[in-house]
Amino acid sequence: MIPLFTLLDYAAFGLWIMISISLSYLLVRKLNLFGGDLKSQKIFAIGLVVGHLVYLVWKTFWLFILSFF
Repeated sequence: MIPLFTLLDYAAFGLWIMISISLSYLLVRKLNLFGGDLKSQKIFAIGLVVGHLVYLVWKTFWLFILSFF
């Protein structure tokens, strides 16, 4: 059986949260992308984190299917 999540997955997700917050601050506040306000920064950071969660769900589903072979 293939393990669905490893310690590396959890560490990468924790690191991705920090990268998302930093990236959204840099792009929205410093470069005035999307208007430069706090609401845009929060939405951008949440979108990046949710995008990574979608990847993790896809990976889990794919590994579950592969475990049958």
